[in-house]
Amino acid sequence: MTQELVFLVTQVPCNATTKKTDEHLNVTVNFTYQGPIATARLGAVVTQEVGTSEFDEIGLTRKEVSINLPESLTPRTLSAEIPSLPLSSCEPKPGYGLKVYALDLDGKPEWGCKNVLTIESLVPAPELTVTSLFLS
Repeated sequence: MTQELVFLVTQVPCNATTKKTDEHLNVTVNFTYQGPIATARLGAVVTQEVGTSEFDEIGLTRKEVSINLPESLTPRTLSAEIPSLPLSSCEPKPGYGLKVYALDLDGKPEWGCKNVLTIESLVPAPELTVTSLFLS
């Protein structure tokens, strides 16, 4: 029997946030790079946990940007912005994750965070609060 590794997402620290379905998510990626001058694509996509897949992608939220990587003989700390991931295809609920990936480099390294995004509905949930009672 041959075993095959389908995918591996390295989990990294991430803050949590709450957004509405008509808003966009902006992602700042902090990373280290060592190597020759290169141009690569950096992408992000909202994920959810489904069955055995911890990082099931919600394809309509995907966004990619091109980044220029400077030559560095030692690891260099850099950052990049991936702006405006659309959230309209996400159902209002907590528990979404985020996956970031690099293309045009060796392999397709992927990093992710689980349970860091809550999506709220545009229409607020009905709320009734009793402020007082009168008895006669």
